[in-house]
Amino acid sequence: MNELKKSRVKAVFKYTWPFYIISAILTVFLMDFIFRLNNKTPKYQTLTLFVSGEVTNRDSLEKDLLEKYKQKDLKLFSCIDSMPNSFNYDTKLSVTGYNSADVLIIPSTKLSSINISAFGLELDETLTNYYSSCTFYSQKGVNYGVKIDKEKVSKYMTLPGEECYMVLNAISENLGEYSKDKIKEHDNALTLVKDWASNV
Repeated sequence: MNELKKSRVKAVFKYTWPFYIISAILTVFLMDFIFRLNNKTPKYQTLTLFVSGEVTNRDSLEKDLLEKYKQKDLKLFSCIDSMPNSFNYDTKLSVTGYNSADVLIIPSTKLSSINISAFGLELDETLTNYYSSCTFYSQKGVNYGVKIDKEKVSKYMTLPGEECYMVLNAISENLGEYSKDKIKEHDNALTLVKDWASNV
């Protein structure tokens, strides 16, 4: 390369070097996005819980649930919590809870003020048989919630003093034959509610 070409390359590089750095950064981000998209954990292997209260031992809850449902292919657990008396509770419940949680734990006073049919799975005769010895929360003559046994979850979370119910989100892919895919084995949400239900 002669001196003229070298000086031209240097002159061009002097003004264009930021573009090379930006291109490299964008390439890394794009590759990471494509990798995550291709290796995303399937919805039926994830479980998200919305808790109306405070999760005091998140790590232990995650570890115990992943271990307990390992045979059911549970790979990822996440938890959203919000105190019912906090200023952003209703927003968190209606936006994050309704759209991403598989099971929502909600106190009875909050349930009475919301339209559960907008997000909750109707517990018809087959499901009431599945939860035969449980106490249900009904709205307009339809069963939606299963009463939670607070003792069973006391080492993980603190719930309000009133009765709380677990509502299955109708859009969850962890509802076994009641989900849109209707795969009986993908029933982590149904099983969690059964495990934590109050049998009194």
